[in-house]
Amino acid sequence: MKLIYKAKWVIIVLFAIVFAASFAVLFVGGTAEVNRWLLAANLLLIIAQSVNVVYAFRNRHKDVGIALLVFLIIGIGLMGAIYIWSWNYAVKALTIGFE
Repeated sequence: MKLIYKAKWVIIVLFAIVFAASFAVLFVGGTAEVNRWLLAANLLLIIAQSVNVVYAFRNRHKDVGIALLVFLIIGIGLMGAIYIWSWNYAVKALTIGFE
């Protein structure tokens, strides 16, 4: 868990990159398989970010923990924005794709 915490800012940058890629592939059009892999990558990065938040607060790094929590809330909000607000479109993109 300490190794994940050392990469805390890298995880945030990776989430931003993968989120931008998943947004582009989801709405520009891409195969269903690519959409699924990017969704899985986003979810794994959110889980890693959650672990970082817990680790920061357990080890009394409250200032870093608050910053990580803010980024986690923003990440979950962005994921909700593209996958839940456009649910019908996202389901089509993840199941049959736009080939």
